[in-house]
Amino acid sequence: MHLWIAQSLSSEKLTVEALTEKMQMSPRNFAGVYKLKTGRTPAKSVEVLRLEAARRLLEESERNIDQIARQCGFGDEERMRFTFQRNLGISTRDYRNRFSR
Repeated sequence: MHLWIAQSLSSEKLTVEALTEKMQMSPRNFAGVYKLKTGRTPAKSVEVLRLEAARRLLEESERNIDQIARQCGFGDEERMRFTFQRNLGISTRDYRNRFSR
């Protein structure tokens, strides 16, 4: 499941509903089983995988931040910046300045 999510990150349509269709389960059942097995909600897992992909690209590529946001499925730079602030306490630009190679 996580491999499929990682391969589908660029899609903004990567929703809990899409995950339940992939697993052929009801949304309620899927969410409960997923949280029991992983300790987090499916939506939080997608967010974390998007965040990890964006972190790698900010560190290793020269792409602009908006391109990275779209590639990782955030939709736009503002939404990615908000996710970075909420999860890491740092802006995307500051993250790149601090950790890029």
